Amino acid sequence: MKGLKPGLRPRPGLRPRLRLGLLMLSLLFGSQTLAAETQDPAEIQKELEALEAEIQKFRDMLERTQGERSDLESSLETNEQDINEILKRIEAIQTNLKKGENKLSSLSNEQTELKKQKIAQQEHIGQQIRAAYEIGQQPYLKVLLNQEDPQKMERMLSYYSYITEARQAEIKTYESTIVQLGNLEILIEEQNQSLLDQRMQLQVQRSGLLEARKDKQQVLALLNKEIQAAGTELKRRLEDRERLDELLNRIAAGIINLAPQTDTRPFSEMRGNLLLPVAGRVSQTFGTRRADGKLRWNGLLIEAAEGDPVHAVHYGRVVFSDWLRGFGLLMIVSHGDGYMSLYGHNQVLYRETGDWVRAGETIASVGNTGGQSGFGLYFEIRAAGKPFDPQLWCQARPATRAA
Repeated sequence: MKGLKPGLRPRPGLRPRLRLGLLMLSLLFGSQTLAAETQDPAEIQKELEALEAEIQKFRDMLERTQGERSDLESSLETNEQDINEILKRIEAIQTNLKKGENKLSSLSNEQTELKKQKIAQQEHIGQQIRAAYEIGQQPYLKVLLNQEDPQKMERMLSYYSYITEARQAEIKTYESTIVQLGNLEILIEEQNQSLLDQRMQLQVQRSGLLEARKDKQQVLALLNKEIQAAGTELKRRLEDRERLDELLNRIAAGIINLAPQTDTRPFSEMRGNLLLPVAGRVSQTFGTRRADGKLRWNGLLIEAAEGDPVHAVHYGRVVFSDWLRGFGLLMIVSHGDGYMSLYGHNQVLYRETGDWVRAGETIASVGNTGGQSGFGLYFEIRAAGKPFDPQLWCQARPATRAA
């Protein structure tokens, strides 16, 4: 589109990362917690064929949707996906840096201890040499032959032998310490170089993040201007809701119910006992009218700080982890028996389609993707496709103390 920066490229189609077909196959065959295990193979084959048909319909629907959206919308998706990947790379580098710094500290401590041992060994060898010298400055054989008392001569012989063996052992230990110190110096040098390389990579990624965020702001400004000029905000919201409903219908049609873990209560029994996925202020509640007055909220909008952890509210399996217009980086978790939880506007998605998650596990981080002006999480609970008030199911999550 005219006016776009060179890096703001339109995005062709939805990412193949969805892997819905592979997910459904894994749901059928890949887990011991699925009820599908007890089904007849012929019945499973029929369900697979029906599932593939539903997936194809879903793909066709997405293709139609892709064809309707502007270059700016495609650029926004590309940009927010890029930021997601950059942030994950930054976090991975920071984790490796921490591990590397700990390893370097351990190597340095080991080096310090070996240097102390080296000094102590030098002193021991010096003491043994002085002890041998104090016996007499005459040659060893002459000292022995001058002894008239056989017993004294035998003791002297044993003493000389002991001193010699001890000195040889100390020398071998000393030589081993020198070798270890040399090896440690090489390892420390390599570790320092590795840390330097990783810090340079971190700087590159951070620079890329700054540029990507600038691009995002430019795209959003142009996109909002385009929406206001066309007066299509309500139309877009309706389309976004319909797209989400269609996505959920396709997913629900293909998923075989998850059997709950033996140590986990079914989702249906958790009403009022779950925790909200983030700690923050609920700025939009279920069922209230949106700003235009013609639509109502199907979930909650929870204001939270950028990058705050988003937690799964209950055990389940990720059935969608990707970008969707109007919701940005979106994750959908299936909890079995038709129950699903939805987490929208994330900054980073840490779980992929097909991953199993547990209650309280961090699955994403708070962001403002999908065109949001402020940071927060959009959260829904659905049962058999119908949205329910999350505040009837979830209690407020306590704020986490800053480290």
